[in-house]
Amino acid sequence: MLRFLLVFVLLLSACADRIESPIVPEAADIGSNRRIYVATNREQTPEGFYGIGRSNELKLLRLLVSIPPERKIGTISDGQKKPDPVKDFTLARQARFDSEVSFREALRADIAKAPDQEATVYVHGFNNSFADPAFRLAQLSYDLEIPSALVTFSWPSRGNPFGYQYDIDSAFYSRDALARLLKTVKAAGSKRITLIAHSMGSALTMETLRTIEISEPGWAARNLAGVILISPDVNVDLFREQTRQFKEWPQPFVVFSSQRDKALLLSGRIRGDNRQLGKLTDLSEVEDLPVTFIDVSDFVDGTDHFVAGSSASFISLIGGARDAGIDFLSGTDDASIPLFGSSRVIGSARRVDFNPVQGAMRFVGK
Repeated sequence: MLRFLLVFVLLLSACADRIESPIVPEAADIGSNRRIYVATNREQTPEGFYGIGRSNELKLLRLLVSIPPERKIGTISDGQKKPDPVKDFTLARQARFDSEVSFREALRADIAKAPDQEATVYVHGFNNSFADPAFRLAQLSYDLEIPSALVTFSWPSRGNPFGYQYDIDSAFYSRDALARLLKTVKAAGSKRITLIAHSMGSALTMETLRTIEISEPGWAARNLAGVILISPDVNVDLFREQTRQFKEWPQPFVVFSSQRDKALLLSGRIRGDNRQLGKLTDLSEVEDLPVTFIDVSDFVDGTDHFVAGSSASFISLIGGARDAGIDFLSGTDDASIPLFGSSRVIGSARRVDFNPVQGAMRFVGK
């Protein structure tokens, strides 16, 4: 097993930290574009890139991300230093706001155009560059047809698979900055904020919500239209402690999990603890919590660490469900569950086990 994990790390790794995110203006005329608002507490390098250093200044930007015409659903390729807009996700424009007020007003204009004045905020996980979360949110928006205003928080990950401890420290360093962003999005007029976090970003998100709830009890339930944790790299005991501050939970509160998640397997080895929320098997450990677990273990996708956003078959299934008017995330549409697989309830918690074959028979290709 140790040999497998070492090989896995080497396959993930690049020799150097990924910092450069070149701007290619002509990409705007090649691909499909998504406007992404970004808050980052990364230090800016002398060359003008947002790197791996931690800053106590929150920089606010707007990016135009070009989604390449030649790609498979669920996939992202960034080309790193020399992106090809035909095949790679590319930054076509980048503008920094000179104040929080100007950022908020620009975002307000986009929120006003969105259905239900909704904003989606995405928090990335371990081993991400500055541009990675913007590319991921653009991909999710395109593949899943998310119509809301798009916002991401780019915290100072090292962007290197050997920087795990550095990233843990950076995530906890970033709690106040993320809290500030969430409140800014609300102040920009959003009536519905959907908060999505991946992997280590889930730990940051939960710590941030805990901090907000201590000073403003009930804030999360009042202001969030839903929380979605994808493959959360969070210990179960820590998650329970973080949520003790919730007097009322934002709903839906969804966790995407997979028993095949190789990245969480590696994380567990590093931590010496395999009880991560993202691959929880014993629902009784959270039976008193109003959480919907969606098990996507039967879907195969590389490391199986982002199945909800990168598995073509899962994305197609979700698209079919949406077209059929089924909202499985709400946890209230019991009649729809047999279309996907099976469901079981233990206390307040719920688990939905997705079956790709069963789902495909109903939706894929329609």
